[in-house]
Amino acid sequence: MKTKYYFTVILMLLMIGDIFPLPVWSFDTSTQLLYEGGYLTSVDRLNHTLTLTVDYFQEVSDNIFLEGNLVTRLTNKEYAQPFVFGPNELYLSGYNVIDNLDLRAGKIITSWGSADFFSPLDNFNPLPPEISLAKQQDKLGAPGINGTYYINDWTYLQGTLMPQLKPTPFPDQYLKDNYQQQYETIYQSQGLNINEVTLNYQSTENIVWGLRLMRSFDTFDAGISYYQGYFMDPFPANIATTPNTSETTLEITLGYPGKKVLGFELQGEFPGIEGATLRGDLAYIIPQQWSFQGEQLLDQPYFKTVIGADYTTESNVYLNGGFIYGLPFEQGPKDTSAYLFLNINQEIEDSKFKPIYVGVLSLNDMSMGNSIGVDYQINENMNASLSYVFLLGDKQSKLGILERSKGIYFSLEWLF
Repeated sequence: MKTKYYFTVILMLLMIGDIFPLPVWSFDTSTQLLYEGGYLTSVDRLNHTLTLTVDYFQEVSDNIFLEGNLVTRLTNKEYAQPFVFGPNELYLSGYNVIDNLDLRAGKIITSWGSADFFSPLDNFNPLPPEISLAKQQDKLGAPGINGTYYINDWTYLQGTLMPQLKPTPFPDQYLKDNYQQQYETIYQSQGLNINEVTLNYQSTENIVWGLRLMRSFDTFDAGISYYQGYFMDPFPANIATTPNTSETTLEITLGYPGKKVLGFELQGEFPGIEGATLRGDLAYIIPQQWSFQGEQLLDQPYFKTVIGADYTTESNVYLNGGFIYGLPFEQGPKDTSAYLFLNINQEIEDSKFKPIYVGVLSLNDMSMGNSIGVDYQINENMNASLSYVFLLGDKQSKLGILERSKGIYFSLEWLF
C-alpha cells in the first residue's frame, strides 16, 4: 500500500531538487479573520466559530512557487473538532516547467465542473459534512498531483492523481448517534438494549485519478472528463452485536464504494439573452455494486446533473437559478431526485446593504430549504452578514436534512 504514495513524494523531491539552494523566503500573504455564530432553533443551541486563514505565496525560483493557506479554527459546534490548526492547502506549483505544462504537487484542491455549486463532476475534494444555504462552503485539501497541458490556445488537457481517497470527515460521534437512533427501536423489540456503538472502517486500496479535456469555442466552453475513485461518504458494509448481560454493543463496519464518472460540462452565453451565462454539468455514474443486510444500495449506473443560468439586471439584481437532479447527499439511483434552486441578491445603489435569498425546492415532495439574509459592507475590509435558515416540510422529506440547520446565523469577516 505504501507504494501508492511514492509518485507524489518523488515528484515533489525532484521539483525541490531543481531549486536548491533556497533563497531567504519572505512570503506574500493575505489574511482573513472570520467569526461565525448561529442559534439552531431545532436543538436550542448557540454555536460560535472563529477562523483565521492565512493565504501565502512565495516565489522559490523561476516559474516555481510555494502556495497554500494555513487555517486556525476554534469552535464549540456539536460533533466538530474544537481546535484545528494546519494547512488546508500546501503545494509547489510550476508554470511552464515543460513547454505548455503547469504542475501542482502537495496538498491541493482540484475543482471540476462549470456549475456554481453541487456539481456532480467535482469528486476529488470533500466538503464539510454539513449542508449550508447561508454561505459558500470551502472544500478540504487532499494530497495529490495536478497537471494541465495546453494543447493550443483553445484546448487543454488536465490530469489529477491522488494516492488515496480523502473522505468526507463525518465525526465518529455523529455517525454513532445516527446509527443508534436508527437501530435502537429494532433491537429493543428483540429484547436488546444498545448502550454503545463502535465503528470500523474498510480501507481503500487504489489511487484516485481523472482526466479532463476542455475546449473553447466562439461563445462557450465545453469539456469531457473521466473520474475513477470512490464515494466520499461512508456506506454501511456489515453490522453485528455483542450482547452482554443487560447491554448490547452494536458493531458497524463502514466502507467506501468505488465509482467511475463520465462527465460533460458546458459554460457560455445564454441564447437570446445578452449578458446571461448558461452553465451545465452532466455526470454518468457507474458505482461498485454494494449491498447491506440483503438490500442493494448501489446496483446500477445513474445520472446526476446541474443546469443553471445567471444574469444581472440593469437595476443590479443578480439572478442565479436552475435545475438539479441529485444533491450531494443523494447517492444511488433509488435516492436521486429533482430540485429547483434560486439565488437572488441585489447591490443597492448608495447603500452598504445587500439583501440575499437562497432557496432549494424538491420537485418530489415540495419540501423547501430557504435562507433569507443581508450583507453589510462595514468598510473596504470588513463585511457582516445576518441570515435566517428555515425548512418548509418535515424531517422525513427530501430536504429534511436541513431541519437541524434551522436557525439564525451571523458572521463578521475581516480581511487584512
